[in-house]
Amino acid sequence: MKARLSIIVIVVNAVAALALGLLVAVCVWLSGLVGDDGRDRQPVKNSDGSISVLVDKKTLMDREKSIERIKTAEKAFRNDISDPRVYLRLPESEFFRSLFAYYFLSKIMSAKPVTLDKAIIDLFKERGQLLYSMDERYPLMKKSIYLDPRRKAYNRPAIRPGTNVIIIFVESLSDFFLKEELHGLRGLTGHINEMGNESFSFTRMRNASFPTIRGLIAALGSGVYLLDENIGGSRIPIPCRFLFLSNILKKKGYTTIHAQAGSEHFIGMKDFFMKREGYDYFYGCESLIPRGIRDRENGFGVDDDVLFGFVVELLKKQPRNAPFLLTISTINSHPPFKVKERHPGSDGNEMIDAIHSTDRAFGEFWEYFKKSPHADNTVVILTADHAMGNNKQYIDFMKKHEDHFSPFFDIIPCYIHFPGGAYRGVKNDTLCTSMDLLPTLLEMMDMDLPNPFMGIPIFSERKYYKNMDNPTGAMKLDQATIAQAKKILAFYLNLYKEDRILPKDYSVTLH
Repeated sequence: MKARLSIIVIVVNAVAALALGLLVAVCVWLSGLVGDDGRDRQPVKNSDGSISVLVDKKTLMDREKSIERIKTAEKAFRNDISDPRVYLRLPESEFFRSLFAYYFLSKIMSAKPVTLDKAIIDLFKERGQLLYSMDERYPLMKKSIYLDPRRKAYNRPAIRPGTNVIIIFVESLSDFFLKEELHGLRGLTGHINEMGNESFSFTRMRNASFPTIRGLIAALGSGVYLLDENIGGSRIPIPCRFLFLSNILKKKGYTTIHAQAGSEHFIGMKDFFMKREGYDYFYGCESLIPRGIRDRENGFGVDDDVLFGFVVELLKKQPRNAPFLLTISTINSHPPFKVKERHPGSDGNEMIDAIHSTDRAFGEFWEYFKKSPHADNTVVILTADHAMGNNKQYIDFMKKHEDHFSPFFDIIPCYIHFPGGAYRGVKNDTLCTSMDLLPTLLEMMDMDLPNPFMGIPIFSERKYYKNMDNPTGAMKLDQATIAQAKKILAFYLNLYKEDRILPKDYSVTLH
């Protein structure tokens, strides 16, 4: 009887928590979650009996209220899928949730492929995402990075063939932190700001996903990835293959390298990048430990100054006549924050000090790069994996700047430094997402190919499609919304499980 009761607890907790979490993820992607007016609202019961869960800035700035809203949504969703009388809790429920989540997800993902109906397909198309245009089994595949080739823009920055590409993903760097005129902390990100002033910039790019691995997939593979669940503190390895920039550039003879301050083994990242996404080399904190073993004792990896020092040494050994792609992922500004340098105006806020530490580390790299042999043949891009999350230090700091509080999903920097300072100071204010970065880079490199990208070129097409902002901050949990979200989730999860992003026999064919 005790075992039977435990199974019931596991099932009900896991189904409610997981289904709600994935529902929220899809709703965030489809419409946005945080409202702009800042009013504190209570959940609203609609005339049809459904509940609208309203999440606004003041709620997110109060972690207890945030939890209350999630519980309300959980209750509403649970009532849709099970009898609440069997909803019991045990002290081990959190472990049961995460453990069963894996098996629950696996069961969903092993179901038959889901074919979306016309209404959902049209919803995707309104946002610039074309489905079922080439292959029913691989519904994301389309013939070109352009939905309408007639819109192809020629008045855009150009990247010459054979140009090296360096992309730096700064952990949790909301664009707000780069605006001294808003937060008042002079010199907080002085080195990053210097690079930005000397670069082309997209000023209204939002991160398309959260947390880090999803953010990297969004930017490097122009795809949404929702399967990033914990099991007792470990992440499920990524079961599918995306079309990354690395896969494409290898076709053009590039050496592909990734360096990060975090562990090589977290969520199986080294295997994912090298075996599935075509990287030749992958360096995590394990590769940098000889230079920074003490730094790894606190947090998920080595400090960013160790990372950038390693990158400088890599570049010194990189031959000038062999093109390369180098992607870099920092860690200091990930909770628990790693602080190497204190900012005099931080008042002890470790998030601020961690951002400043990353900026100082980046500065060492930037000073080297500008004088290096690669400077005249390398494009350097600085962006973020995603915006800052809803952690205590962020909430404490943003109480002074509530109008700019936007956790998880926000404007992120996207600076592109061209050789010789070309396009210095030029800004593009098209509202876009980080999923648009990859097709936009290909557009600048004058490359096109069949692809499963969910983003589109910013210069040519993004302005023609609806953005994902939701001014109300409302998420209505009625039967129709739940049914649609479930269908979309099942659609995606099945694509991941069966590795149906790219055809098995896909090879990069540029045209």
